[in-house]
Amino acid sequence: MFTAPPHCPNPACACHPTPGPGWYAKKGYYRTQYNRQPVPRYRCKTCGKWFGSHAFLPTYRQHRPDANRLIGELLCSGVTMRRTAKVVRVHRRTVVRKLKFLADRARLAHQEALRAGNLHTSYVQFDEMETYEESKLKPLSIALAVRGKNGQVLSAKVATMNCHGRMAVASVHKYKLRRDTRKQAALAAMADVATASKPAMTVVTDQKKAYPNLIKTALPHAAHVAHPSRRLPANSKQKDPLFWLNVTCARLRADLSRLSRRTWSASKKPECLQDALDLYLAYSNGYPIW
Repeated sequence: MFTAPPHCPNPACACHPTPGPGWYAKKGYYRTQYNRQPVPRYRCKTCGKWFGSHAFLPTYRQHRPDANRLIGELLCSGVTMRRTAKVVRVHRRTVVRKLKFLADRARLAHQEALRAGNLHTSYVQFDEMETYEESKLKPLSIALAVRGKNGQVLSAKVATMNCHGRMAVASVHKYKLRRDTRKQAALAAMADVATASKPAMTVVTDQKKAYPNLIKTALPHAAHVAHPSRRLPANSKQKDPLFWLNVTCARLRADLSRLSRRTWSASKKPECLQDALDLYLAYSNGYPIW
């Protein structure tokens, strides 16, 4: 079925915002290199610009838009970026660009879902999990908020932190003191929770001392319930109060290779980890980003 282009892609053209009748002329087609399908070409009668129907797609100027879905699903299924490049038969830099592209679309889809009310809830579980960039001497924290009824991820924000424990001295000696942004990341996660919150909100966390003031600042109307962070035995009949949060953390460790324990994979930059988390959030919540 023939579909007319919505407007001229040239921002300086008078037909760009409000095209009039008969503003374009159809002039042949060209074939894409990845699937050899014909793409109609048009010419704007006002500014003379030539363009194809793909100019209005989010994948415009991409050489391999057909690989977006496969790369996204592999990255969210425990496959590393280098192995993804080998499986799809593309360059590693292509996988990096696809991750950035898909993460941007995932963030837009998540914000739209929050504004549309698709994630509204009155029961949220919140905690932080730790990982690292490049080396265990450069730890990172992930502020994680999930719906307590079905495990949908509401927010996942990356923060830098200082090393603690036996490796603290070596970390300061090699990388100096790092900026601790855990509070900012937690507040950003709580801002997403506030967008999805109902009037009667309950936030469940462990007994970390910083959480009461944090929740009181970000969600003054919410009730805070703190449970001791202990691992229940396998044969225990007691219900885990942070079940969905712990399940989500386990899924992240299994499905994102950079978060797995005892692995050669690691995030090179916090921004790349944030892109991977945003992509996984959209993948697990079922957003149509492909």
